[in-house]
Amino acid sequence: MTSVQQKTVRSVERTLQILELMNRAPVVRVQYLAQETGLPAPTVVRLLETLMSAGYVRKIGRQAGYCVTEKVAALGAGHHGLPQVFEVAREAAEALTRCTLWPTALATLDVDALVIRFSTIPMSPLSHYQSTINRRMTLLDYAHGRAYLGFCPGEERAHLVALLQQSAATPAEAEAIAQRADAVVALTRASGFGERTGNIQPETHSIAVPLRLGAKLVGTLGITYFARANVDVGALKTELRAAADACERGEPYV
Repeated sequence: MTSVQQKTVRSVERTLQILELMNRAPVVRVQYLAQETGLPAPTVVRLLETLMSAGYVRKIGRQAGYCVTEKVAALGAGHHGLPQVFEVAREAAEALTRCTLWPTALATLDVDALVIRFSTIPMSPLSHYQSTINRRMTLLDYAHGRAYLGFCPGEERAHLVALLQQSAATPAEAEAIAQRADAVVALTRASGFGERTGNIQPETHSIAVPLRLGAKLVGTLGITYFARANVDVGALKTELRAAADACERGEPYV
């Protein structure tokens, strides 16, 4: 491969990196993109100008920064990985955040863990993360994972537990994983919610519920809140359940 070809490939990689970073926040500045990518600011500006020329980026004023345009959605037009219910669920997640102020997320199963596919972190005034998109959450430790494991069909649950047991070094460890899974499922089904508390990210707690398309479990919907905040968790659960029920009916959640 020639040096010219290598430069061209790097340019594409840098442009995509810029676009991915911009897609995580409503507005970004050149300084932020330069810091996150390690690129010189003039290089970032040239890449932004290229994306603006192609219609994927818009400049907001002289000082505010840049944002992606609606044309970015066309890049995913051929991807059908997210179920149809997520179109309604995205709106429900945003409505939940407007109502509760806490960040809300949608997640789907990826082999043996739940992965966040959409988050309202950019619009939540109470979030302490910039983004959680593509974060993997284990089935036994996280609210989304517990909600999925607790309410998926029995045959699928047995398969998922078997996958978890592959990490066991001894039969005793494998049995311990199965017993813990049984306990998580029992607790989750009894409460109706997957919940994360304790040593995993102790500064926050999360609750999650299953999302269904008809009879099929397609993902989870969850809310995260500060552990030390004065939160009416019962009210949060009521709102979260109502939002999930509306999504399953294909109705907007207001």
